[in-house]
Amino acid sequence: MVYRLSILILKIIFFFLLDINVKGKENVPSEGAAILASNHISLMDAPLIAVTINRRLSAYAKKSVFNSRLKLWYLKSMGGIPVQTEKINRELITKTKQIFDSGKMLIVFPEGKIYHNGEPGEFKDGFLRIAVQFKVPIIPVTIKGTEKSLGKGQKFPRPAKVEIIYGEPLKFNNVDGRFTKEEIQQAIDEVKKRIQKT
Repeated sequence: MVYRLSILILKIIFFFLLDINVKGKENVPSEGAAILASNHISLMDAPLIAVTINRRLSAYAKKSVFNSRLKLWYLKSMGGIPVQTEKINRELITKTKQIFDSGKMLIVFPEGKIYHNGEPGEFKDGFLRIAVQFKVPIIPVTIKGTEKSLGKGQKFPRPAKVEIIYGEPLKFNNVDGRFTKEEIQQAIDEVKKRIQKT
């Protein structure tokens, strides 16, 4: 109820505030688990993904964001998963397994933080390890323009033209859980290239 109502409100706000161009939506499966790996240039990125996909999503978020009971309740209702550190731990694996077992998709930002200038940051390897462990595809997502609507230091969004592109799914099941550092980096570089090429 909370999720659906929030998405409806966001859709109304974005309709009047943003000129949204969505490409590659056919690359997003209508069912089944998957990882949506996106660049991160604004606090608006996750909500933008949520309103352009007609599926219930979950997303990792820094534990510091869940700093009140109200935020904790709301963000968890919206599918938020508090992450303590950049490292994968047992608790995170358990929560992620529950998401994928229920057939949901997970939003991840491999850079780990927002880069308001639009320049790409270093990709962490956690999202790839999770994709391999649970044998789920990675859908590269490219977002453009959200930093112009809700940039660094802004409290309220302003009108802007934004674009979101969903790339073709990538599968790394052939790795089968055993991989060298070089193979990990090659896979990360491939995802990063797909996100940046558009």
